Amino acid sequence: MTRRTLATLGTVLVAAVLAGRPAQAQQHTATRLGNPATRFAKPLRKPADLRALFRAPELQADIAAILFQSQWPGNLADFRRAAAEATITEIEIPPGTRLPAMSSRERGKPVLLRDVLWAGKKPIDAYEFFFVSQGRRYRVVTPKACSNFWIEDQGAHVPPPRPELRLTLGAPAEASGCAEFPVSVIVHNRGNLPLTQVQLSATLPAGLARVDTQTAPGLDAGVLEPGASREFAIPVTATAAGRQALHVRATSAEGTTAEATATTLVRAARLTLQCQTPAEVPVGRPVQVCLTAGNTGDATESQVRVTLALPPGATCTAVTAGGQAANGQVVWELGDLAPASSYRVCAVFTTDAPGGLSFAGTVQGACAPAARSECQAQVAGIPAILLEVVDLDDPIEVGSDETYVITVTNQGSLPDTNVRLVCTLEPAQQFVSGSGPTAVQAEGAEVTMAALPVLEPKAQAVWRVVVKAVEAGDVRFRVQLESDQITRPVWETEATHQY
Repeated sequence: MTRRTLATLGTVLVAAVLAGRPAQAQQHTATRLGNPATRFAKPLRKPADLRALFRAPELQADIAAILFQSQWPGNLADFRRAAAEATITEIEIPPGTRLPAMSSRERGKPVLLRDVLWAGKKPIDAYEFFFVSQGRRYRVVTPKACSNFWIEDQGAHVPPPRPELRLTLGAPAEASGCAEFPVSVIVHNRGNLPLTQVQLSATLPAGLARVDTQTAPGLDAGVLEPGASREFAIPVTATAAGRQALHVRATSAEGTTAEATATTLVRAARLTLQCQTPAEVPVGRPVQVCLTAGNTGDATESQVRVTLALPPGATCTAVTAGGQAANGQVVWELGDLAPASSYRVCAVFTTDAPGGLSFAGTVQGACAPAARSECQAQVAGIPAILLEVVDLDDPIEVGSDETYVITVTNQGSLPDTNVRLVCTLEPAQQFVSGSGPTAVQAEGAEVTMAALPVLEPKAQAVWRVVVKAVEAGDVRFRVQLESDQITRPVWETEATHQY
């Protein structure tokens, strides 16, 4: 609060008289203030006391009476608002000052004294504030010692040139992801000058997109007269979850600007999918694949559908409730999926061929981005190998040749790899020759076949070994088989009588 000295009060007082009683017109001389019998209200110590004075319920009728006696043409609501909000300044009124008026009391009733000469020896400590009502400016002065206020007419109020733009931005507090919603923008000319070339520009965050992408992002409000406004609608679509802030800026040719920001919380669903299947299944056994669709967002997703593609070579034999297998895929229509919820669907497949099965699932809804998941199952073949050895001539005469036919059959569902054979001769026999799908060589009593790289399921491989009978006896031709798929060697023996 500032303090200053008042030299003269040469303004026109507009004060009121009690209803039905004329104001005191003769000049008055005051030498002391604060007499309890004539003071308007209690003394004031601080600006807050002045505000309390003018809003005290018990004084409202007396204040209105003083204003009414003055035939004051202003609005009482303006007076009260100014008393509550205007800047209050501390002043001094020097001795000898002629006061245009002053409220007082006579027998307890409020009266207005006009043309009061302050004849005291010391300055009057007082408060003042200014306000405007009905197009005129007024000054209110209140001495601290007695609260005997008065109001002065300062003349017609001519507001200074004041250009002012204001923006009002309206957007919903919440919106659903991928849903369209309107944003309203109102530009106001709150000043007292016309504004020209008023332009608005909107800045959208990454999570919002304009619905009408064909028009320019700027909005032309043209000319706005004082007090005028214009409203625009900006339809937008939410493309991402979270708090999205839309910022709008207005400018005019006169250099006036205004800005406003509106924030919308976008709630959106977030779909997830998890694919599960056993890592390995024996060939011929059913393979179960399960897909778990979840919603980790904060909004319900509608029209949720889970799709599972059928892998080549597999046949779908069963699905959980609601699933339909057709056109190379299984489809489940799940409907709505609430936040923090999940739904599990399964399908059963069979295949006759060993190898890998790859399953790819997709979940999608009406709004949220689709989610994918893959899982693999290894269909394992079963090894099963048959070794057969037969001699073509039995019995055989010493000095003659005997032929052994060795047949290896893959009876399993898994290819046999690195098939190896070793034949053992007894001393009564001597190696002559060998033939087959791999090379045959002999070293002493052992005849070795080079490894056969692959023997496919149901396939056979045949070797022939020719030996000479060098002694009579009951001999045994022994064959040992090994491969990568069997953990223990296979033995087979063929008996031949030599004479």
